[in-house]
Amino acid sequence: MSDHPLDQLDLHVPGSDSANSTVRIKKRNKFRKFQARLPWASGSPLLAKVQNIQYLEYELHKFRLLRLKEAKLPVFISPMAKANLQARDDELFLLIEKAQEFLDSDRQVMLILGDSGAGKSSFNKHLESELLRTYTHGGPIPLFINLPAIYEPERDMIEKQLRSDNFNDEQIRELKLHRQFILICDGYDESQQLVNLHKTNMLNQPGQWNTKMIVSCRTQYLGQDYRSLFMPQSCGNYTRPAVELFQEAVIAPFSKEQIEDYVEQYVPLEPRTWTTKDYMDRLTTIPNLMDLVRNPFVLTLALEALPLVTEGKQDLSVIDITRVQLYDTFVKHWLDVNKRRLESNALSPLDRDTFDLLLSAGFTFMGIDYSIRLASAIFEKHDGKPVVRYTHLKDKNTWRVDFFGPDPEVRLLRESSPLIRSGSLFRFLHRSMLEYFYSRTVFDPSSHGDHDELVPQSDIGSVDPELLDVEGTLFKRSLLPEPSVIQFLSDRVKQVSLFKRHLLAVVELSKSNAEASQAAANAITILVRAGVRLNGADLRGIRIPGADLTGGQFDSAQLQDADLTGVNLSKAWIRQADLSRASMDGTRFGELPCLEELKPVWSCAFSPDGKFLAVGLFNGDISIYDTATWKRIQVFQGHQFAIASLDYSPNGQQILSGSYDETARLWNSENGSTDIVLEGHSDRVTAVAFSPTGQQVATASDDKLVRLWDARTGAAVFVLTGNTGVVSSIAYSLDGNRIASTGRDELIRIFDTLTGLLVLESCKGGDWIKCLAYSPNGQRIATGSERGRLQLWEAAAITLGPGQEWTAHTDEITSIAFSLDDRWIASSSSDHTVKLWDSRSGLLISSFVSHTGYVNCVRISPNGSYIASASYDQTLRLWEVNSSKLGLDSYDLPDQQLCATYSPDGRQLITGSQRPMRQFNADSGDVDFVFPDHLHDIKCIAFSPDGLQIAIGSRNQGVTLWSVESRAAFVLRGHISFVNSVAFSPCSRWLASGGWSSKVRLWDTRSGAAGRVLNGHEGTVQSLEFSPDGCWIVSVCLEGTISLWETGTWELKAKRTIDIGRYRYNVVAYIPGCLQIASCHGDGTIRLWDDDQQLQGFRYILKQDQESYEFAFSSCGQWVATTHSTSVRLWRLPSLDQNQQALPLQDQDCASVIDGFTRPVGEVVWRPNKLEFATASYEGSIRVWRVVEDKDGPGRVSVELVWFSGPAVLIASGAVLNDVIGLGAVNRPTEQPPVVSASMTPVPTTTQLLLCPVCSQPFKPSKNQNSNLRRHLKNVHNMSPTMHPRKCKWDSIPGGRIKDDKDRKERTRKSKLLWARKTRLRHKAEEAALGLCMLSQAV
Repeated sequence: MSDHPLDQLDLHVPGSDSANSTVRIKKRNKFRKFQARLPWASGSPLLAKVQNIQYLEYELHKFRLLRLKEAKLPVFISPMAKANLQARDDELFLLIEKAQEFLDSDRQVMLILGDSGAGKSSFNKHLESELLRTYTHGGPIPLFINLPAIYEPERDMIEKQLRSDNFNDEQIRELKLHRQFILICDGYDESQQLVNLHKTNMLNQPGQWNTKMIVSCRTQYLGQDYRSLFMPQSCGNYTRPAVELFQEAVIAPFSKEQIEDYVEQYVPLEPRTWTTKDYMDRLTTIPNLMDLVRNPFVLTLALEALPLVTEGKQDLSVIDITRVQLYDTFVKHWLDVNKRRLESNALSPLDRDTFDLLLSAGFTFMGIDYSIRLASAIFEKHDGKPVVRYTHLKDKNTWRVDFFGPDPEVRLLRESSPLIRSGSLFRFLHRSMLEYFYSRTVFDPSSHGDHDELVPQSDIGSVDPELLDVEGTLFKRSLLPEPSVIQFLSDRVKQVSLFKRHLLAVVELSKSNAEASQAAANAITILVRAGVRLNGADLRGIRIPGADLTGGQFDSAQLQDADLTGVNLSKAWIRQADLSRASMDGTRFGELPCLEELKPVWSCAFSPDGKFLAVGLFNGDISIYDTATWKRIQVFQGHQFAIASLDYSPNGQQILSGSYDETARLWNSENGSTDIVLEGHSDRVTAVAFSPTGQQVATASDDKLVRLWDARTGAAVFVLTGNTGVVSSIAYSLDGNRIASTGRDELIRIFDTLTGLLVLESCKGGDWIKCLAYSPNGQRIATGSERGRLQLWEAAAITLGPGQEWTAHTDEITSIAFSLDDRWIASSSSDHTVKLWDSRSGLLISSFVSHTGYVNCVRISPNGSYIASASYDQTLRLWEVNSSKLGLDSYDLPDQQLCATYSPDGRQLITGSQRPMRQFNADSGDVDFVFPDHLHDIKCIAFSPDGLQIAIGSRNQGVTLWSVESRAAFVLRGHISFVNSVAFSPCSRWLASGGWSSKVRLWDTRSGAAGRVLNGHEGTVQSLEFSPDGCWIVSVCLEGTISLWETGTWELKAKRTIDIGRYRYNVVAYIPGCLQIASCHGDGTIRLWDDDQQLQGFRYILKQDQESYEFAFSSCGQWVATTHSTSVRLWRLPSLDQNQQALPLQDQDCASVIDGFTRPVGEVVWRPNKLEFATASYEGSIRVWRVVEDKDGPGRVSVELVWFSGPAVLIASGAVLNDVIGLGAVNRPTEQPPVVSASMTPVPTTTQLLLCPVCSQPFKPSKNQNSNLRRHLKNVHNMSPTMHPRKCKWDSIPGGRIKDDKDRKERTRKSKLLWARKTRLRHKAEEAALGLCMLSQAV
């Protein structure tokens, strides 16, 4: 049978005449007879309409067959996706199923997001093919629209696409009136659109197109408020978005299984020498390549390039492949294939001569040059729109003719380049290919040869001036709007050291040439994105206006007189940087200088006009700040204990406070006088709120009651009962007629404020709800739970329905707040972070991680410009919302870095965390190797002195020996739980390990056989070490007992128990080069024991007031570093000849203090034979520091950052801001005047804080016998939750007092008696209150 569409068409024509009722077309040559038998359309309008429908079906069928042919994909793997960008990576679904679910629903728009090359276009074509294949007459018509190919798609988009598909105006009108379309709009970002196409095309409005729209867009193209560009509008009301008609999905990177499936489909496409196994072996062996090829388009490039990249390479594990290198190899391979094609083809004489000329000039070079020039023209003359239309008669006098004209050279190069042609439309294979070639307009490696030598950073400005092309792309335009181009260029910096020097020279040029400022801004942005560290660099006088230095490292950098106008310094490391006289007008830091208080900050609240900020402290004081200057202007005193909650009245004239002293107060906001004291609660007040009318206030308490009061008189109005647990949060509705409460009983209850009656109650959620907030429009409630879950609820008049829920934090959410425009939700948590979310999608906008303690409260200013967060760390931090990272933050938080060690030669640094171990280059900070996945949850690591083995102690696998040469792991069986410490003997033959089992175990590292088991400790072994001569092993346990063993006889030779009090950090070590033992027990002191190996006599070599966790000696023995909660201290020890007579070092003898950590520092290790040390912190950072002597004068010591890996945080401690120009007063750190009052209630200085004995994660004390810690031990470490509290470690934070075990037992007994008494009194008070309430209602 013929393939002509008419031979496959079966048309039915309704009518009364049986002869004309059914028309079947079987053969092509009968079409004219068929057309002749039909009456002329002019004879009957109805018949004319019927005829048009017949021919329209024919056109649709022809269109369907054509599109099925064009949409066919050679390789397709169905992608997985997640609900939105903030969703967890393990919450995935098949995208095709979600798309089908969308098509079956009433929703109108589905947005598909994904990175460049994630497979959005492939999925769209596959979806179109599936819909066309299952299409039935009269059903929805799938219409694929390549948005970049449509001129002005914001108007008449569908008509323009149908005309390009050869439909006439009459057919288009018929389709508009009677048919539904499924629009598959591809490449929203490539069309350079910033409008809502659904709205501007008036889709689904009366008399308009009936559609469902699926639109795809790159994630990098979007800003924070992207949903407004896609969300449908309510019918008849273009000002209100219809959230219920919108859906989104984010394409996830390929998994290993999907990559293998792709390779299996790829291999048979053409003859190849490699099999699927060959490709997979290379992909898994080359470091970091599997992570790179999780992007489908990059995977395609890698499969083409791998045979060339690995040719002649023996050890694949040392190959370093970047994304830009894959593009380089692919392009060369593409041009080589086309060169061979032309060589074998029969060309015309003119084409052959032209081709010979191209060969003599270098065909590959000419092809790359053609694509680079085309990419430059597209960006410079076509606004970066990737699709170019060329018609010779119309465009022969335009720039297009140079790339698409009939000239033989142009034609041969065009046909050999990675371009796609569709009629008169031309484009690169992929948008990223266009960006790749455009990046080569900045730096083309083929024009500079091979430059692989390493050049030290001090060579800034040493490049030949001819490399600095002032007419080049770098100088002419800002590259910041093109993040993918910057990413390619940053990869190029890592690949070609010459380019790095080129960029540094451009930055240097800006010092003397103002016209180079744009190029310098581009250059330093690329350098920072490439991870180039400018610590200590001489950047005096550079001009980089508008540069993006987010996350840059500028420790101790010299930036005097620099032009930093409009520079983004969010999350930049500018510790000890000198910014004197720098121009900083419009410079963004992402946050303001923090407001420091003398006590922990419990709560905060903005005034309605945003001019003031009230801050509640632990000691009961309330500080008032002027938000114009951020200076403290008043302090209200009256409460006796912590201010748990604050709220301003709607008119701003009063402040409502609730305290742990069981009272609430109404204050005059102008003079600070107490207007009313609200008494009645029998336990601490946890939350307060003003009604929107200002006529009523509410208080909530741990006594399970919510009380409503008259704001004018202070009279009790209602007592709201029904809560079966403590009430942790309350919030009024928009009109004030309802109030929501929640707490320990895991329910949300909504009461009528006019009657005091319960009107709504939620279902039980299975988690303690810690906080809630009404949205400004009163239609939704947001809640935060103890387990870090954030949930939205639809608060209708008669129902309270659960909505979207997601994991927002790793610990309990302490507070949430809506912005007044309902755009954002801010949340704070005990995990020390503050996060900003899109209130509609739940999308994470930004994370703020500078707090060093629990964050108790968060509020958004009325104008939406700032977020204020109150913390246990005695600070209130102010974050700039508008300076949040453009784009979207990753959901995943960094893992705690628990341990680190250097290799014996000091070239590698090995780190251990909850995820697989990593090996860093100790000089550059580059990750050289990532250990296998099973090596995770690492507690301790040690390198053997011969450098051949690594001992790894973990939480769940005991001890593992790793062979450095073979990269094979061997598990040593014997430990029943986690291992705290491992140490090699000096000969590398023996390994000692200690952990939870209170035993020290010995192992033969050659055979892996278990050796001796040394018994003598009664608690967890925390630290151990071999003596330098290998004759002794010293160990210390949780109870502070130091044990000394002789290795020859394995006998316990000495034992000494130190009274460590409340401290639970015990570390022992030998001083390098001698047999003296040093020990530290958490109290800030270091004891040096006599060298008689009897543990009888000792003396202090260090005494400091701060608690310490770890200490480490430098290899020379002259320096010691100690770690603390959020800092590291460096000390210079006396020389050996002065050692015996020297007094112990005191706080004033500290050589340097290193701040900037937001979580405790778990370990510090010194680099062998160098004055460098590395720190591993629970915040997820690895930082390497260099000790510099005599830099600032004889005897002066400074510590400079060499490199770091981990979360970027704004660190500006020690930065010099003398005489800076344009920096607003609010961005300058100011010292608040101290407030001293005799009426202040003395407050203890430390508060009890439990630390997990396994991972040292801190937990706040609770009345329920430390239930948080017990739950953590059971769920995370699979340990018995009934563990005695004495097995736990203790830490301290400001705000309370810790006692020893006996005092704690006595306090527990007394507290139980007091609690029972309070309970009896509370019951009596409740009965009396209920009686009064009933009596008042009866009256």
